[in-house]
Amino acid sequence: MEADALSRFGLLRPGDRVLCALSGGADSVCMTHLLASGAAERGVTVAAAHFSHGLRPESAGAERALCQRLCDVLNIPLFCGEGDTPAYARTHGLGLEEAARDLRRAFLEETARAWNAGAIATGHHLEDSAETLLLNLIRGTGGRGMQGIPPKNGIFIRPLILMSKADILAYIRENRLEYAEDPTNHSGGNARAVLRREVFPHLTGLNSQAARHLARTALDAWQRDENIRMEADELTSRAHVAGGETSLPVRALLSAREEAAVRTLQALQRQVGGGMLERPHLRAVLDLCRGTDPSARADLPGSRAFRRYETLVLSAVPAASPLDSVLLTPEHPVEFGGWQVLLTGDSCGGGFAFPAERCLPALTVRPRQAGDSLSLAYGTKTVKKLLIERKIPKDLRDKIPIICNNKEILAVGDLCAAHLPQKESGDVLRVICRRNSYES
Repeated sequence: MEADALSRFGLLRPGDRVLCALSGGADSVCMTHLLASGAAERGVTVAAAHFSHGLRPESAGAERALCQRLCDVLNIPLFCGEGDTPAYARTHGLGLEEAARDLRRAFLEETARAWNAGAIATGHHLEDSAETLLLNLIRGTGGRGMQGIPPKNGIFIRPLILMSKADILAYIRENRLEYAEDPTNHSGGNARAVLRREVFPHLTGLNSQAARHLARTALDAWQRDENIRMEADELTSRAHVAGGETSLPVRALLSAREEAAVRTLQALQRQVGGGMLERPHLRAVLDLCRGTDPSARADLPGSRAFRRYETLVLSAVPAASPLDSVLLTPEHPVEFGGWQVLLTGDSCGGGFAFPAERCLPALTVRPRQAGDSLSLAYGTKTVKKLLIERKIPKDLRDKIPIICNNKEILAVGDLCAAHLPQKESGDVLRVICRRNSYES
């Protein structure tokens, strides 16, 4: 396996500030020395952070002094913290290992924020990842657990993840570095210590490359997951967010790998404030996209998904209450379902012109109703068929203003007007419909 995880996985970029988790053990000493020695070449700034857990108070002072000496030689700052792990474990009902991990992580993240670090480097190596994979398999795991310890996870990076313990000790000897031995690494009855002390020696006896093969398997699983994550991130970035809705072309979603499509749907769901999508919800949305119904829809936790022809839309906006009929009077614009409707004189131009006697004493604007149709030059056409032909999404059709003279439909929004016999002379009024919130 290639030794330089920094280059292979792009863990650091020029200008980055990286905080090294420095315990004083061989792994963290190697990592801190490696990063600090190459900082100028990589264009990064390095600092270290040391946390005393309160588990071995007799050695805490010596370990802190060792870390300080290393940082003085490397000319980098050292930030120190301490905690009472046994007390924290009792208070929160945790084991000592889990409590120490929580306290250390909190200290590292707080220090990184204070120092404005973009990355926290930990000294996990190849065998650590192999152990984690094996532990996860024993406990039962899914795809995430198959990744062992990944090269990067959020702000945390693992520069030594491709190096074996033997590689690390060779680096230590070559650079004549001082480090502290942690006697608990191979002692005790916790699962990881048992693996190190009893299981891995047997595995190595069966195959000297056992740990390396396990680590490679974990790395392959992580790399595949990382590729899917990047594909999902790129797909999510193409979504259009506006007016409480987020939308994405159906074709874009279906052309992605299903795992990437699923992650994208979860991201879109978060954008509209909906809840976690379970397997049935995800299947319903994907089936909706694969189907032929251009107005299909599905109810989701805290949102709804629907097709607008070739676009998938997720919306947390509840369905609007039914629109009421509104009286139109000349020169008084009316707001109706995201439209502005105006009955006005003929001189302004635009809209649809009608004989004044067909518009008075009053026109009304209302939502469409079952059976609506309008007269055209070649016969009649239902409003439903007209809206389908014009590819108006189903969820927007009930907001299209229908302009009526009693029961006679004169116009359907700005889409179409009825064909009426025209007199050679006489007053004319115009109906002008402007869309406020929907663009075709």
